[in-house]
Amino acid sequence: METGYSSLQSSNLFVECFRESMPLVIAVTLLYLYYNKRISIIDTLLYAFATEAYTMLVIGPTFTATFFVGIYIFVEQAHQLFTGRQYIRKEYLFLLILPLLSSILVFLITQFYKDPFNYPGGRLYAFYTKPIYFYLKTYLPLFAIGAKIVQERGQLSFEKFANSIKKIAVISCIIATIQIVVQLIFQNVELSELLGLQSRYLIMEINGPLGVRVQALFSEPKIFSAFLSLAIPFFLRDRNYRAATVMFVVGILTSSQTFWVNIMAGGLLFFCLPKLMSVRWKIIGTMGMIVGIFLAISASKEYFMKQYLANRNHPVYRLLLERSTYRYNNEIWRKNNIFLGIPLQRDMELPVVDFLKDEPYLFISGYGAGNSTFIPPRYFFGQMSYQNRVEGIGGQNLNMRWFFILAEFGAVSLFFFFMILTRTAQETPPFQRSYLAYLAVCFFFSQIDLFLVIVALLCAYNESINENGHEQSK
Repeated sequence: METGYSSLQSSNLFVECFRESMPLVIAVTLLYLYYNKRISIIDTLLYAFATEAYTMLVIGPTFTATFFVGIYIFVEQAHQLFTGRQYIRKEYLFLLILPLLSSILVFLITQFYKDPFNYPGGRLYAFYTKPIYFYLKTYLPLFAIGAKIVQERGQLSFEKFANSIKKIAVISCIIATIQIVVQLIFQNVELSELLGLQSRYLIMEINGPLGVRVQALFSEPKIFSAFLSLAIPFFLRDRNYRAATVMFVVGILTSSQTFWVNIMAGGLLFFCLPKLMSVRWKIIGTMGMIVGIFLAISASKEYFMKQYLANRNHPVYRLLLERSTYRYNNEIWRKNNIFLGIPLQRDMELPVVDFLKDEPYLFISGYGAGNSTFIPPRYFFGQMSYQNRVEGIGGQNLNMRWFFILAEFGAVSLFFFFMILTRTAQETPPFQRSYLAYLAVCFFFSQIDLFLVIVALLCAYNESINENGHEQSK
């Protein structure tokens, strides 16, 4: 295994073998249930996504149950396409070729204008083949998933999606509670790892007053927190305030800034903007308010830091402000990571932002799908991943996903992705429109590609559902 992933492995061989075998077991089980009509395709995808704590690290961190389910769907859809039982809609055909156009443009820029990239070991060929690997491994399976949802849209609905989200949220909160209890009682890393926690989220000094950042069976606490923030609006809509409160408390225990940003976005979008406003204007309006709030916080960061330092031993201050003050504190790092008031992650988004600032022409084409490996290592100097970057190990799977599309594919591709993924049918109910806008706003800060694709397609093609959950005819 590449050294870049060794820190994610368990020190116990039995535990690691168990964790590495689970993705295939889960994927096979879910596909069996799906093809026996016990669960829908959306259930299959959501349950796979909710178990990504288990991954085949011996191959790579992205080889999860979701990956294997996605690959299976891709193979099935490709077979139907070649045998004439499936076709590609015109608007999606354009999305299908956008990565190709981006890669061609990057090739022309590096050949005839400027080559700003670094090639570890002189592997120039890897720069041009990496997008092909990304396209086959990540992009095409996600595209096939979208095609599968459209193909089965008559059996799916937004309300069924909502019910699945609520069910998974309840189960995940139970698992998170078990993780906390087991860790606090037994203080056993291997036992907690079997239950889905990673050892790096069990270090008392850096993981809050409980010494645990819960993640249920999700890949990371920040992904779990994003999921909970997507579930809470459904519980509030159904007036299940007790469940919403539980989700909120568990979200706090993830110690993730993503959770707070998403909750703030939900409050602004659902309560401050008119119901009948279009999806795109809801997104723009919410983002404008969020940026304004972040700019105000950034301007007052010295005050908040003084408050935290004066009360840093208080459990509540540690739980709510420790990670926030770390994001804004530049005295140690000596490098400004604030953009529009938002504190970028120093080891992820910030190096990419700095690179694109120095090479602004790449905003047009992006640097090529999967080619973040070739960003010069100097942009990562001072980070734990610096040596890996020098050796050409790993890449930047950015959490801020609209920015990820911009960086990988360029501004032109970003525009078309945004326009296509925020379309709605005329009869789409107000809550469903607002929820799609909420997902798109959260997509600025969270790695929720699958959820955005599912809801965008349900809004664009599915049978319309009124506010009481009853189907309407088109």
